[in-house]
Amino acid sequence: MRTLAMHQCYYCEQLFDSKEDLYEHVEVHSDIERNKEIMNRKKQARKK
Repeated sequence: MRTLAMHQCYYCEQLFDSKEDLYEHVEVHSDIERNKEIMNRKKQARKK
C-alpha cells in the first residue's frame, strides 16, 4: 500500500498533490498580501 503525501496551503487550507503545485498556488496569496501591504503604506502616508 502506498500513501500519498498531501501538501496544504497555510492561507486557505487547500490541498495539493505536489510541492510544486502548492508553491505555484501560494504565489497567488503572496501577491494579494503584498498588494495589501502596499495599500496600507499608502493610506498611512496620506494620514501624515
